[in-house]
Amino acid sequence: MTYQDPNAPGAARQESSLESRYRKLLHAVPDAILEVDQEGRITILNEAAERMFGYNRAEFLGLNVENLVPAAMRSGHVKHRSSYAAHPNTRPMGTGLELQGQRKDGSLFPVEISLSPNWIEGSLHVIASVRDISERKAVENRIRVLREQYTAELTMKNEQLEARNQEVERANSLKTEFLASMSHELRTPLHTIIGFSELMAEQLEGPLTEKQQRFVGHILQDARHLLELINEVLDISKIESGRLGLKRESFDFNACVEEVMAGIRHQAATKNILLENKNAFHDSLYADRVRLKEILYNLLNNAVKFTPEGGRVWIEAARQGDALHISVCDTGIGIPEREQPSIFEKFYQVGDTTGGIREGTGLGLPITKHLVELHGGAISVASQPGKGSSFRLVLPLIQEQAA
Repeated sequence: MTYQDPNAPGAARQESSLESRYRKLLHAVPDAILEVDQEGRITILNEAAERMFGYNRAEFLGLNVENLVPAAMRSGHVKHRSSYAAHPNTRPMGTGLELQGQRKDGSLFPVEISLSPNWIEGSLHVIASVRDISERKAVENRIRVLREQYTAELTMKNEQLEARNQEVERANSLKTEFLASMSHELRTPLHTIIGFSELMAEQLEGPLTEKQQRFVGHILQDARHLLELINEVLDISKIESGRLGLKRESFDFNACVEEVMAGIRHQAATKNILLENKNAFHDSLYADRVRLKEILYNLLNNAVKFTPEGGRVWIEAARQGDALHISVCDTGIGIPEREQPSIFEKFYQVGDTTGGIREGTGLGLPITKHLVELHGGAISVASQPGKGSSFRLVLPLIQEQAA
């Protein structure tokens, strides 16, 4: 059998207009199109096949298709052709496999191949559409390398972060243990100082001069303040170590409020501040009584501390649905809006608005927030500089659980 190039000069052609259009369409396709007969010889090809494999048209026609397959795969390819001839259908070739084509110069390149049967006068021909996927593979390889590099870097960073986290946790644990230990150690001598200062202030062993009374008053005031700071540090260390829990009980809420206000009245009176109890909730509350007193004391103490002389401080409480709403309000110096989201952070001190007032550790409000949240509640603040502040608590009203 002889093969004639239909594009050869002088070749006799009688193509219809439609055939010419089909031929132009064939050569316009960017993929290589090959038709192979039953013996594996190439009978038809397009220009893309010439560019892709490096053979000219004359070399291609009659060439065995195995020449386009890598040498190591040729014997297997013959078997694949026989298998396809037994069950011809339109399908991709080598599904799930990495296929390669071989150029005339022996170089290999990745390809995708689709096969379609074409019966000509009862003889099976196979049309193969071959796509060069070198660029796609190059991009995929670059992506794979970048992904592997990123994964390796991320793994290393995660390991470093985990190591740092362990160091931080260990440091936090040591800090918490140190704070707890030092707080206990410092409280013992402070109680002694406060006790003897109170005895001296009572003048049971004889009268004191005015200057001595003033000195004893300063000692007592600062010792109590220091004890308050140490207690806050001890509380925050318990919070961080997860050792601070609640001991719930039923108690008279209004009586609890009065006890807290009684402890703050002297401080308010020295600044001529009107202290009011506007509580409208006169039922029992099931909560940790000691911790609730601590919450109210912290808020009332701050309110009195940051309210100028002649101002007002009051507490409101009322039931709303299944929750107790409590507000501690004042006519004090207020908190700028930009500062309000930060006041519940540990060790945070409000900027220049305190007017030189000694603020303490910056732990009172963070402790208060944590205690409120331990009760299942929430705390928020509304404030305007020069007009005062309102700290609002919402505590769920829960029933005492049966033993």
